[in-house]
Amino acid sequence: MRHGQADNNVNRILVGRHLESHLTKEGRLQVKDTAQLLKNMSISKIYSSPVTRAIETTHIVGEELDLDYEIDDRLYEIDLGKLAGTNYDEVLNKYGNLFLSFYMGDDSVLTDHGVESFISVKSRIKDLLDQVMNRHNNHNVLLVTHLDPIKAAISYILDLKPESLFKWHMRNAALTILKQEFRMWSISAVNFMGAKRYLYD
Repeated sequence: MRHGQADNNVNRILVGRHLESHLTKEGRLQVKDTAQLLKNMSISKIYSSPVTRAIETTHIVGEELDLDYEIDDRLYEIDLGKLAGTNYDEVLNKYGNLFLSFYMGDDSVLTDHGVESFISVKSRIKDLLDQVMNRHNNHNVLLVTHLDPIKAAISYILDLKPESLFKWHMRNAALTILKQEFRMWSISAVNFMGAKRYLYD
C-alpha cells in the first residue's frame, strides 16, 4: 500500500526519506477507504516504512484492522540526497527528466546529488519480499511504503523496461496486490482502491 496523500504530494515537493510531510485531510480519508477493503483480506501482519506519512497511514490502517505494526527500513522512501526539498517541476526544468534516468540508472546528476539508485531500491525490496515469503507463507501481509519501492517490486516481478516503469503511477493509498505461489511472485492488482476513486483520482 502506498501512503495516503501527503502535503508534499499536493505541493509537488520532493521530500525523500528525511523531510517531514504529513497526511492531508484527503489523504486520511483515502487511507480509511482503503482500510475497508483490507478488512476483507484477512491481513495477519503489517510492516511499515519509518517515514512520517507512511507511519500515519499505517496507524490508521492498524486501528481499523486492530493490528499492531512493525517498522522495516527496507520500506523506506528513496534517499533523494541534495534534491530533498526541491520542487518537482523545477527539477525537470533544470535537469531534464531525471526521473526516467533514475529508472535507467545511468545519470551522473543523480549520483552527484547523492540520490539512492533504483538498483539499490530493488535490492532491498527483493530482500524483504524473500523474507515475507519465508516467514509468512500462506498469510496475507501488508507492506506500507512509497511510490518507488512499489515500482521496484513491480519491476522485480515483471522485469519492465525503464520507460514503461516510469509511466506507471501508483495512486496514494492504493494497493498493489502480489501473490506468491510455488515460491514465485505474480501481480494480482495495481492501484486497487475504492470504486469511487477511479472516477475522480
